[in-house]
Amino acid sequence: MSVLSPFQPSAERPWDRGAAGHLLRRAGFAPSEAEVRAVLRDGPQAAVARLVGAADESPRFEELDALGEPLAARNDIEALRGWWLLRMRHTQRPLHARMALFWHNHFATSHAKVGSAALMLQQLRTFERHGLGRFEQLVQAVSRDPAMIVWLDGQANVKGRPNENYARELLELFTLGVGNYSELDIREAARAFTGWQQRQGRFHFGRSDHDDGHKTVFGRSGRFDGDDVVRLAVEQPACAPFLAGKLLRELVCPEPPAELVDALAARLRETQFDLAATLTTLLSSEAMFEPRWRRTRIKSPVEFMLGVVRSLEMQMPAPALAEAVSQMGQPLFEPPSVKGWDDHRAWLNSATMLVRLNAVARATSQKSFRPAELRERYELRTLDDVLAFCRNLTLDGDVPQAVQQQLDEIDGGSDDVLRRALRVLLATPEYQMA
Repeated sequence: MSVLSPFQPSAERPWDRGAAGHLLRRAGFAPSEAEVRAVLRDGPQAAVARLVGAADESPRFEELDALGEPLAARNDIEALRGWWLLRMRHTQRPLHARMALFWHNHFATSHAKVGSAALMLQQLRTFERHGLGRFEQLVQAVSRDPAMIVWLDGQANVKGRPNENYARELLELFTLGVGNYSELDIREAARAFTGWQQRQGRFHFGRSDHDDGHKTVFGRSGRFDGDDVVRLAVEQPACAPFLAGKLLRELVCPEPPAELVDALAARLRETQFDLAATLTTLLSSEAMFEPRWRRTRIKSPVEFMLGVVRSLEMQMPAPALAEAVSQMGQPLFEPPSVKGWDDHRAWLNSATMLVRLNAVARATSQKSFRPAELRERYELRTLDDVLAFCRNLTLDGDVPQAVQQQLDEIDGGSDDVLRRALRVLLATPEYQMA
């Protein structure tokens, strides 16, 4: 049986709350109780189809979405950070949001150099538009993206004086990985991208700045332009395993075994790098639901904060949400370098853990968190109901004995117990793991 064979629930590996919660955390963010119940009813294959599909967005999302361009026009990157986070909070398409965030880190571009919130928003729209399409088309769109052109000095890449910055990162970080290209490939690829510029926030092809002579890239010769180089790069044997490894580290496990990388690379090739088709296979596979992969990835700050506000079904002001995520080390639109953020273990240290604990305390104390509404919505009639709800919502019901002892010591009214129990559970080491 292939590691990517469809997951078949069994007595040993049932389709239960643990499996459903795992899928929703990896293919989005920590879910609400209603989302878990819906996925349990659907079953794994239908749940994945719904995640990959284009569900109708919520009215609140649509309202927020319309504010993007006006906010960007103010060139207020802090406001745009909060706006993006609120959209992810209210989206009905968590996988699509998760993949846009993934591509933001993959094609890491920073406002610190670009200096234009409008261009950063335009790049985000590109990730959202192409994030589950064909990889080659996504890379071609990014190659024309004005923010990327500014970020990697496309304006300076002209005939006779090629600038190699974009060509180098295209091969090293975006498509192939270190060791799978030569310096000649970079030099010739840079020539192919000459004249790819931006003017007033739009892609501009400077014909007089473009070198239309013959180039030799990956041993093939022709009068290549940038699109040709992208196509040739995606056709290289190294591209599929490179991309497969990154997708697996994001969605399945921090250190994917070679067998799984090879299988997903093969699936990418079979689908001609169709990301929706590839992710449908991966997310509904036996490998996805391997018990050993559960809670093995440390949540990024965005995952952590969105998981708190989404699962508690609460509101949080955009500035507070953005500030918390930035203090935890992930200021959106400003990755630290072209390599993006270091992930997994780099997310947690004594300082960032303290920020997480404080964020949990504030979230469970805010007026926008309404325990009574949760009790009514989910028919939590007794204190035992309340505690079971808290355990299920945060840790799929699998609570360490020491944590259970803390929960047993909580007393008071139902609302107070719910607040205090969640505060304990959201601060556990286990909750920091996706």
